[in-house]
Amino acid sequence: MSRVVFELMSNGDEQGVSDVGRYLGDPVVVRALEAWARDRALNLEVPDEPWRRRGGSGALLARLRITPTVEFGDSVEVILKVCSKGSPAGEARNYERAWLSSPTFASRHLIRQLFQSQTVGDGRVLMFLDSSTMVSNSQTVGEMAPAYQQLGAAEAIRSILYSWNEPTGWKHRRTSASEFLRLELRGALNRGRSAYRWADRAGLMADDVDWFGVRIGKSGGLPNPIHLLNDGSAISGIDVDYVLGYSHGDLHVDNIVVPLIDGHPDFGQIRLIDLSGYSSSAPLSRDVATLLLSLILPTIRAKASSGGDMHTLVRVLIDTDSSHADLDESVIAQSVHRVRAAVTRELDNELKRIFQFQYLLSLLAQAITYTSYSNVGEVGRRWYFALGLEVVRKVNEMVDFDSN
Repeated sequence: MSRVVFELMSNGDEQGVSDVGRYLGDPVVVRALEAWARDRALNLEVPDEPWRRRGGSGALLARLRITPTVEFGDSVEVILKVCSKGSPAGEARNYERAWLSSPTFASRHLIRQLFQSQTVGDGRVLMFLDSSTMVSNSQTVGEMAPAYQQLGAAEAIRSILYSWNEPTGWKHRRTSASEFLRLELRGALNRGRSAYRWADRAGLMADDVDWFGVRIGKSGGLPNPIHLLNDGSAISGIDVDYVLGYSHGDLHVDNIVVPLIDGHPDFGQIRLIDLSGYSSSAPLSRDVATLLLSLILPTIRAKASSGGDMHTLVRVLIDTDSSHADLDESVIAQSVHRVRAAVTRELDNELKRIFQFQYLLSLLAQAITYTSYSNVGEVGRRWYFALGLEVVRKVNEMVDFDSN
């Protein structure tokens, strides 16, 4: 989840190393790429405007020109993405599935693969993405000024919910709240994962830490969010109606690319990148919760390091039916309200009720997942756990828990 950062290009002059080799700076990738090009009668060239970045997962992204060696062949420029070994499986396949599942949406808001992906000998995967809609005159939402961020975030979620998915065709499903939480955590609390390790160090995984001694409603205390995904937990007997459909799966601000027209963002032509978490049948609240926590991440990091008050951020994320007069002038409040308005503006009262409850559970799952992020610091991790507790408190106001 760390922001994409620019990487300086190498100026090395190793003897026998091609321009592309020096440009990419990764001999294993270069050998695989050059063998791939030879087999297809293609030439690889450094483009006139070189461009390289490192993604948050460690993936290398670099612009390349590819030219057929046969006469009259046209050159194309691609973004070569070198997916890290062990990164979320099937990103290249997910791009293809997403494209085939909804070609009209994909042609406007996704990135086409110009060549079939290739696996390198060390397990990494090479993807060849159309660079014309990804790099030229564009910014990610995360690179924009806050006033533009909220517009880009709102347009992204509106496009996903109302263009990629049609509300009249939203699929409905019913399950237990604990099963829904397991679905949204996607293994984040599995033994050995960083969220599990943090919770274990904090003493939250112990069997006797099921409830905290805070009375809420009619219940005897506040259940430990870490244990709520277990069968027999305080929410395992609660049934959840939810809507599901196409989901990006990792909708943070640096996975939303906005073209610039004469220096101004064109939010109607946003592109969604990094589909490693894509699903054709995920809870539609997943992208909303993921995006909102991504939007507030810089604020949480700043307040965690400065000791600033973060309680009001909890309220603006959770109390969706309140205006929060003390926050209404803040950029964060405006961003959250704008995204939420984009979500609910076309929903009837029943769908709003369904979406609100599943959103809280998705937010709880994301709050737990964020305890695994080292870049927020220990104070930030504790804040995300506290956010999870407040989500549980809000859920209890809607359906009363039974304490054991």
